[in-house]
Amino acid sequence: MNSGEAGHSNPELRQRAKQALRNQMRMVRNALPQSACEARSLEILKRLLDLAELQGAATVLAFASIRKEVRTQAILEAARSAGKRIALPRVHGDELRLHLVDSESRLAPGAFSVPEPAEGDESIEPGEVDFALVPALAVDPRGYRIGYGGGYYDRLIPRLRNACTCAVAYDFQLISEVPEQPFDVSVDLVITDSRVIRTA
Repeated sequence: MNSGEAGHSNPELRQRAKQALRNQMRMVRNALPQSACEARSLEILKRLLDLAELQGAATVLAFASIRKEVRTQAILEAARSAGKRIALPRVHGDELRLHLVDSESRLAPGAFSVPEPAEGDESIEPGEVDFALVPALAVDPRGYRIGYGGGYYDRLIPRLRNACTCAVAYDFQLISEVPEQPFDVSVDLVITDSRVIRTA
């Protein structure tokens, strides 16, 4: 029996393992000095800007980073300077709705204290996105990730049918295998401050 078969036959155990990893990675990341956070984020930005998938994208979905997450502001500014449309998610019930933002857009703390666009900002459909940045507390080389537990991105990613999906995380957040479950969805790329991984 391979690991996937074993995991799917023990969903409760797998869920507990995910929660333990989530708590551990949150604690380790929170201990990261601010200077290291900025330096590692800059390395991730450099790798992102070299990607043909991002260079060729007209519409980019990103997220507004909080606390010690990979800093996304410079990524947004670089994409905007390259003439790309930028969208950010807004929590609506149990789903993420996507809204276009520009340098004049005012973000306000929304669900989970994450800065969100205003409800009245122009919305777009997930199928319009060409490149999507996805947050992660932990991620593996197959593209499976551990988020914050709400499942929002696992529900959104299948709707991003025309997009290259890319998880961004610090290199210490890359683990050998996420204990994924049937509802988990993998991403196409994983970028850390040390490597670019194209998943199978």
